[in-house]
Amino acid sequence: MRESNGEPAPGSVGKKSAASRNEAAECPIAATLAVLGDRWSILVLRDLLLGLRRFDELVKSLGIATNILTDRLNKLSNEGLVTRTAYQTNPPRHEYAPTEAGQEFRKVIFSMAEWGKTWRMEPSGRTPVQYVSDRTGNPVEMRLIDIKTGDETAIEQTTSVLTEWADELAEWRVTAGKRHQMSDEVDNT
Repeated sequence: MRESNGEPAPGSVGKKSAASRNEAAECPIAATLAVLGDRWSILVLRDLLLGLRRFDELVKSLGIATNILTDRLNKLSNEGLVTRTAYQTNPPRHEYAPTEAGQEFRKVIFSMAEWGKTWRMEPSGRTPVQYVSDRTGNPVEMRLIDIKTGDETAIEQTTSVLTEWADELAEWRVTAGKRHQMSDEVDNT
């Protein structure tokens, strides 16, 4: 429940509203976080995308407790991001590989790496791994492309718009955000 100014109503802080319970089904970001919203899941997938395959390799790379790694691999497998294939029967051993959905997460990993390199690495920009073109060997960067014109668009020249599937909470988020942006523009003139 919300007050008319958009703030949580007294007594509603900490309680799940009907809207927030369905958010993972209605918001692509919340749906992604429901699967990959913890550091270990993302780092496991990062290492699988780098080409690591085996449980012991992941333990060595991540310094992760085996019970946590087992849990994350099971979750990633159950969610369709990772396949598990036996390579040894006695004792049982498996290799893990990203599925098509897991491979598509490479774009998110790349974007996170670019942000981290720019805003969190000291000295700025130093990183142990760089993404390069398989064809040329040259470094690559993310670009936003207008799907109708094919033109590149700067992130600063994009905006959020509501779709036909927007619910009241999505509408409130976008409207409140735009109201703040308009207020900032007026203050800066």
